[in-house]
Amino acid sequence: MTAPVDRTVVSADGTVLAVSEAGAGPAVVIVGGAFHHRGTPYVDRLVDLLAADHRVITYDRRGRGASGDSDTWAIERESDDFRAVVESADAPVTTIGICVGVGVVLHGIAAGAPVDGAVLWEPPYRASVDPHAEDVVFADVLDEHVAAGRRGAALRAYLAQVIGMPMGQIAGLRLKSGLWRTLLADAHVLPRDVRMLNGLAIPERVLASVGVPVLVASGTESPDWMAPASRAAVEAIPGSVHVTVPGQAHVPDAEVLASLLDRARTAQH
Repeated sequence: MTAPVDRTVVSADGTVLAVSEAGAGPAVVIVGGAFHHRGTPYVDRLVDLLAADHRVITYDRRGRGASGDSDTWAIERESDDFRAVVESADAPVTTIGICVGVGVVLHGIAAGAPVDGAVLWEPPYRASVDPHAEDVVFADVLDEHVAAGRRGAALRAYLAQVIGMPMGQIAGLRLKSGLWRTLLADAHVLPRDVRMLNGLAIPERVLASVGVPVLVASGTESPDWMAPASRAAVEAIPGSVHVTVPGQAHVPDAEVLASLLDRARTAQH
């Protein structure tokens, strides 16, 4: 599952990030969900599909995979990481953000990463949460689980509260021991993802600072709260567009994301 490290990028604080790339053409940087790294099967499928006519760049976020980490973490560091990866590619650059990767992309663009446009799949915000609140209580709970060695509890809580996965499905994942061990490997960084997502509240001030074309998409087979979250994000991002994709759930077909990327690129010109 570990992809070769084609090159490294050094972020503003000196953290070394592992980068893989494939194909040639206009550059696209993919930032996946909490469990999507370079070389994970879903990311590989997307890379293979896009590499026919794109230079596709993926990276391990700090603290994950083959990338380094720092003693302290902050959203700003993740934004610096994203910007460093984008700047290492030849402009123009379009980006795809999936689930929590949406938060990384939006913060990065708002902080000045030179991106021409973005495709964002189902930001897992909650439209019903006060947009002016920054509820980190849940993130603190996850930190406590990890510190106490309860990585499984942290993982279960994240899947239930952030992804909205029913407990029956979570129990089913635990029966797949290899998959469950893979997910547990990232338990220590899940509290960061909750903070990256602003405690699941729409980060209106950040989204208002996004000044590039953005296409936000959601599927008809996803949990009911995801489409309202996507529409709420669009309302907060100037000039953005929402698309509903029939038959797709929270992890969409790679072909769907590829078609949305083509649509977003067309809209840029």
